[in-house]
Amino acid sequence: MKAFMQTGRKIKILAMAGCISLFIVMQAAYGAESWRTEFDATCSQATDAMALSVPELQKLIERCVSLQKIIEREEETVRKVYLKRLQMCKKFYIFVLDSKIREQKPQ
Repeated sequence: MKAFMQTGRKIKILAMAGCISLFIVMQAAYGAESWRTEFDATCSQATDAMALSVPELQKLIERCVSLQKIIEREEETVRKVYLKRLQMCKKFYIFVLDSKIREQKPQ
């Protein structure tokens, strides 16, 4: 029984060490990515999108397209998560841009 408990304890310690190692590796990989700063700056403006001008929205959409090309070269997990988030930002900016353009047209 004592041997079984020691084996279980060793497995728990190894599992924790593995999780910690994975966390450290992921942080290092994400911290080294310069595109993340651009991604954060681009998508963080979604909360203020309605206050932005048409040229500002067009610039954000262009930045999304540029970021998409960069993120597509990343490893699978990062690529899937960030491309989905970027796609949502881009679609929102396009929606706001279309709304603003429709508002500017005389009826």
